[in-house]
Amino acid sequence: MPFGSPWRTWIARVLALGPSRIALGLAVLLVLVSLALPFWSLSQAVGTDTDISSFSWTTFTTDRYRGGAWDGTEILPYSSTLSSYRAVASVLATAYLLDLVFLIVLAVVLALFSLEYGRAMPTLSLLILSLIVLGVALVALFFPIVAIPGAATTDVGTFTINGFWGSASTAGPPTGWSWGPGLGWWILLVAVVLGTVGAVLPYVKSIRAMIPSPPPGWRPSP
Repeated sequence: MPFGSPWRTWIARVLALGPSRIALGLAVLLVLVSLALPFWSLSQAVGTDTDISSFSWTTFTTDRYRGGAWDGTEILPYSSTLSSYRAVASVLATAYLLDLVFLIVLAVVLALFSLEYGRAMPTLSLLILSLIVLGVALVALFFPIVAIPGAATTDVGTFTINGFWGSASTAGPPTGWSWGPGLGWWILLVAVVLGTVGAVLPYVKSIRAMIPSPPPGWRPSP
């Protein structure tokens, strides 16, 4: 057997799935990855000392740097008595739950499009399915953007965090703050794009199939 033949066979089988199922499959994998990664991070710098906290589903991880050098990492569950991020924990519990719901919706749509019935669905049903995927995707993506700033402001207590990402400074002692989305949220963003495209493509294909073909020999007027 020539070298590389198994790879060519595997690639041919993947491509045979079609762009819709490929996009949905990739979206499912990315959502699974996003569930294991932090959705948000908050950095606190005092002089040359910096603490960077990354917020995941059930824990937050703080990397400490002293004099610019790494000094240790602390991982605490939100339920710990040492945790000062109870409001953020509540928001993230909902955010990751929405992420999980999005994963289930994508998996169901992928399974449906893999069946003969799913490939023969009427245009209206495909439109409704596309809108469901889009709605769940947007809620999962934008909920942390809307909810985290207020929760983080409640937990920090010394200044207002007025956006999903940004920076601020406080006095006594002078402290620089910065915050922004974590890797898990960015991966979710890519999954939302892929999942939406994968769900919409069959609907677009169905719409195009409804357009009558021009008669043989027809050419547009000059």
